[in-house]
Amino acid sequence: MTDPELQTVLARSELTACEKAIVILWNETQRGSVGLTAYGLSKKMTDLRVGNPNRARLAKDLRKAPEIITIGERFQIKAGLTDRVRELVGGAQDTPTVDLSSAYVPEEIWRGTRGYIEKVALQICGCWEQRFYDATAVMLRRLAETLVIEAYEKLGREKEIFDQDGNYLMLGPLVDKCCGQSGIGLGREAKAALKEIKEQGDRSAHNRRINAVRPELERIRSGARTAIEELINIARLKG
Repeated sequence: MTDPELQTVLARSELTACEKAIVILWNETQRGSVGLTAYGLSKKMTDLRVGNPNRARLAKDLRKAPEIITIGERFQIKAGLTDRVRELVGGAQDTPTVDLSSAYVPEEIWRGTRGYIEKVALQICGCWEQRFYDATAVMLRRLAETLVIEAYEKLGREKEIFDQDGNYLMLGPLVDKCCGQSGIGLGREAKAALKEIKEQGDRSAHNRRINAVRPELERIRSGARTAIEELINIARLKG
């Protein structure tokens, strides 16, 4: 696997640090490596932005792992463990590989929130990378709607965004609520960006004669980043 592919696999939150190390060691074996130390494994995880494990604890767990042999301070994976690694990797082959170095919304903002939020954010970045601009706008709209609801739920104010049937409001009324006088404390830039995200997303989803273009999304990119980060912080989705 390439490093971006490996990063996608290791970003799965259900993998423990030890399991991530096993996948890394297996991948290094395919490249002809003679193994890595606990420091090397920890650094690899940090470089890939998939964790920062305690090295002493990681080394202890690896020494107990049946898949691992030790040679001095280096850890190596035993031969013939392709099936075990495939089990750990799971459905990663069905997961898209996205270059997040120039992501539409920086990975540092949304990584470590919730799995369903990360998947939407990854799709936004993947659509942007592949120049699928209508798809980018629609998924950006979806993320904004999700985060507004998350924020109200965290604040214990979800009843404010229910309709008369007890369902959550659509994005338009949601934006009006959170940007209004009794909103949730968003800054001026974030409020303006949410309205832009809603309008652009609606246009891409419903106007059959108009397609989104890159300059439109570039124009709202900074504001969208601000709005998303503020909502994530209000909803306390990290940490």
